[in-house]
Amino acid sequence: MHVTVRGLLVSSLILLSACAGMKKRDGDASGKNADGEAMQEASKSQIEENEVSSEDVEKNLERPYQSAFGEIKFDQNEYVDVWIKYFKGRGRPYMERYLSRSTRYLPMMKNVMRENGLPEDLVYIALIESGFSPLAHSKANAVGYWQFIRSTGKRFGMQIDTFTDERRDPVLSTRAAAEYFKALHNLLGDWHLAMASYNVGEGRVKRAVSKYRTRDFWALLQKRRALPAETRNYVPKFIAAAMIAKDPAKYGFTEIIYQDPLSYDTVALQSPISLTKLANNLNVEVEDLQLLNPKFRTDFVPIARGNETVVRIPVGRASDALAALSMSVTAQPKILQAEHVFYRVRRGDNLSTIARKHRTTVSQIRRLNDISNRTMLKVGRSLKVPDQGGEGITYATDEEDSRQPAGSGKGAVLAVAKANGKAEAKTEKIFHTVRRGDNLSTIARRYNLSMDDLLKLNRLSNRSVIRKGQKLRVRPDAPSPTSAAVKNRQSIALASFKTEAAKSNAAKTKSVTKELPRTARVAAQTAKAAARKHVVKRGETLYDVSKKYGLSMNQLAKANKIRINYRVMAGEKLSIPE
Repeated sequence: MHVTVRGLLVSSLILLSACAGMKKRDGDASGKNADGEAMQEASKSQIEENEVSSEDVEKNLERPYQSAFGEIKFDQNEYVDVWIKYFKGRGRPYMERYLSRSTRYLPMMKNVMRENGLPEDLVYIALIESGFSPLAHSKANAVGYWQFIRSTGKRFGMQIDTFTDERRDPVLSTRAAAEYFKALHNLLGDWHLAMASYNVGEGRVKRAVSKYRTRDFWALLQKRRALPAETRNYVPKFIAAAMIAKDPAKYGFTEIIYQDPLSYDTVALQSPISLTKLANNLNVEVEDLQLLNPKFRTDFVPIARGNETVVRIPVGRASDALAALSMSVTAQPKILQAEHVFYRVRRGDNLSTIARKHRTTVSQIRRLNDISNRTMLKVGRSLKVPDQGGEGITYATDEEDSRQPAGSGKGAVLAVAKANGKAEAKTEKIFHTVRRGDNLSTIARRYNLSMDDLLKLNRLSNRSVIRKGQKLRVRPDAPSPTSAAVKNRQSIALASFKTEAAKSNAAKTKSVTKELPRTARVAAQTAKAAARKHVVKRGETLYDVSKKYGLSMNQLAKANKIRINYRVMAGEKLSIPE
């Protein structure tokens, strides 16, 4: 049945916002074909990390260029005209904003397309996907300029973790998109079909091509059930947006204030740094560094791949940056400021189960979504939940801990200052009294316990309900000594050992240990063995733990009999091999 332009517009006209409803990029939008042919082919290619300076980008773009994959046909028909009319009318504020922002990223993105032999005009896919915003975030949890979901980004080798999200990097994410576009074009042989596949998945497009025996996108557009409404609009919308972006004045966009292209040099790191410290040492605004390096989710810049990480800096400041790097070194934060992702409410869900699933609290979910304790959850509603279980708190780094008074380290008794300036020792709790808003997950995390340990200590099951005022055991009983005399001798010897160790350096400690009684040496060896257990902190990954102890992920996974892609939970204890 013929579909009229008016019917097409009325049924599926949507705002240009990239977060409105992008589908998953894993084969089919339904998720059933998560490993599509094009995705598998594209993900075999390792995304290169080599950085090109803005000066080199300008020189590359000055050279004549012709795509090895052919150019995109800019057919102008009634479907495209509908979108041109929209962008000139209701969608004009969005188009003006995105055109203004586009010039900041177009040079580096076009250069990536040239590196891959692709049509430069593919960069305008990023215009309709995200409006050239690195912070674009859809309700399907697609992120960045090209709107990749987490699994697809990782399949392309992009790093997505607590501190880094390369989907937000204009170069790395464009290289991933280029790899996928090459695979889609190789599979389907037509750019219009390749772009439709980028939106809905190659599986759905291949079935439509096979069923209706045509590789003409405009012919498929006439078959109402061939493609989803959003996909039928995707290609006409792209063509309209690209035509306007290539010649804005022709379509009445004459008062756009364009942003300057990003100009930068690059510098390689050997140690983790703080962007704020680097900005201060370079005497530039930290916002300028964040704009150049949007892939870093926090102020902390880790050494992410191999032994080197590249940071973009303002053009002409390379020599200054090399001198400033050593003064900008910092330690890894214990917990970062959490971001949010979206979770769709399912049948049987409540705030408590959702909070437990995402390692957060009910009150945190209420704050993020501005809902009260009387709000009824409806199946299908999208809720914001903290990403990776964070609670929006940033703790002091180890570097800041080192500035605390002696005795306040991890192995010492924690001292807390009272309002009058006095301090008292904080004794270790054995029981926790349940308060309003508590759940088993938050209690386990607070006392560095795993959920299994907390349940075993209190003889509870996963379905147990806790109530306000209830007391839960959070520390196991100490092992019973064989005799009071032995216990007394061991405690005296161990106390003596700890005192001597705290006053001397590592070499002196070794000599002191030899002079202690045999009981103290046994206790010292036992303490050392116990130290080879690592309690996972909130936000840590298996990679973070392996790096901390100088191990490979394979070694750590083998020692704990887990898979290398196992997701560790806060409070979980990992064995650290020698």
